[in-house]
Amino acid sequence: MEAASEAMDSEAEAEAEAVEVALQSGLVVLRGKNAAFMDPVRVLNAGYEAHHVRSDRYYARTFFTSTVEPVPGDADGEESRKRKRKRKVYTPNAKEAVAESRHQEVRSVILEAHEAFQKTVAPFLRKHIVFSDDDNCIASPSKSWTVPQKPTVEEGELNFVELAALWQAPLYEISFLESIDGQFGCEEEDPGTTALFNTVFENSSATSKAAQCGGCKYLLPKLSKFLISDIPELHQLIPGVSGDGFNLMVIDPPWENKSVHRKALYPTLPNRYLLSLPVKQLGHTDGALVALWITNREKLRHFAETELFPAWGVSLAAVWYWLKVTAEGTMVSPLDLDHHKPYECLLLGYLPSKGGLSSEEENVPSLDSRGRVDLPDKYVLMSIPGDHSRKPALKSILSKYIPRQGHGEKGLELFARELNAGWTSWGNEPLRFQHLSYFCER
Repeated sequence: MEAASEAMDSEAEAEAEAVEVALQSGLVVLRGKNAAFMDPVRVLNAGYEAHHVRSDRYYARTFFTSTVEPVPGDADGEESRKRKRKRKVYTPNAKEAVAESRHQEVRSVILEAHEAFQKTVAPFLRKHIVFSDDDNCIASPSKSWTVPQKPTVEEGELNFVELAALWQAPLYEISFLESIDGQFGCEEEDPGTTALFNTVFENSSATSKAAQCGGCKYLLPKLSKFLISDIPELHQLIPGVSGDGFNLMVIDPPWENKSVHRKALYPTLPNRYLLSLPVKQLGHTDGALVALWITNREKLRHFAETELFPAWGVSLAAVWYWLKVTAEGTMVSPLDLDHHKPYECLLLGYLPSKGGLSSEEENVPSLDSRGRVDLPDKYVLMSIPGDHSRKPALKSILSKYIPRQGHGEKGLELFARELNAGWTSWGNEPLRFQHLSYFCER
């Protein structure tokens, strides 16, 4: 018995050590579960050499203290509140009924993933995701836990959406900095300046670099490029040769939303405009994996599945779920809350190959030494949310599912608000979170 107990303790210690090591990279895949936990700050840091993403500015919202989370199935408290309110019985409409049915289908999957996360990863969060307002802003086991203060917008930080509407917009230019605090140096000759809007700007160096625009400094990860424009100018990213196209595309549309519009958080886009995105033309000749972020509104889900994906030529392959958790490991809101679920959906689909693959091989991930790699369905990705509508970087978790991996990963993010190393980003504010104030020196 003692030997068996020692063996179990040894296994538990080994698992705990593996979790801590994985947390250093920012991605912990839960063994035996269709789930993973991500610290987006550490994932993004891989694109920079001399700087880190500031944790206190990434995790800007109040998801850091314990919340009282009802035990699933224990509805006594909720029932008591309902009796006190004496609300009339509400009958959901057809769309709400479908949305609730979808929720019930995935509810047990999310609970199982969250339970595994709380047992294996949550105990280490305080040690590895730490917030501090000193210069050295990276979490370390030696630091104490502090709740981040509400960040302030740096004076003079550009608002790209407002700027694009001005008549002076064509006059704004962006250029590399030769140095910044002695940390950066351009290996190539001075590239001069480039128009900020409607022009592709690229950091072709294998190191991160700083750029300047309108008196503000921005940090660009290695081998990244971006285009700030409206949809009609997106054609600039369509490759002349389809073999140079993108095989992994992440799309995060500014869906029409009354709450967002009322709070003026960001400009939204009518759904019909999304139909004109040249997703098919942007794709690689061997096909592409397309990931579409979507809210829990059934109207949008139906539109994406029945109109948007078909218009793009994408076939739906799987649905993933981003479960938002606090630094204590709890969900940010009760799982069964009617109008504010603690998760968002990610629809995953494939663009077909343009090179004439057999019908059996079309629309599937590439093959490896073990045989066909299947894209998992109902996968649960957990993380602490960042700023409003800021999604976790998917590069590290989706790259292994791109079609025909021999060409390597060629990533594109549409409606981006930050840059990823090695990727191309497009939108009306892809530099939103690249301002130097979102970083600190290593």
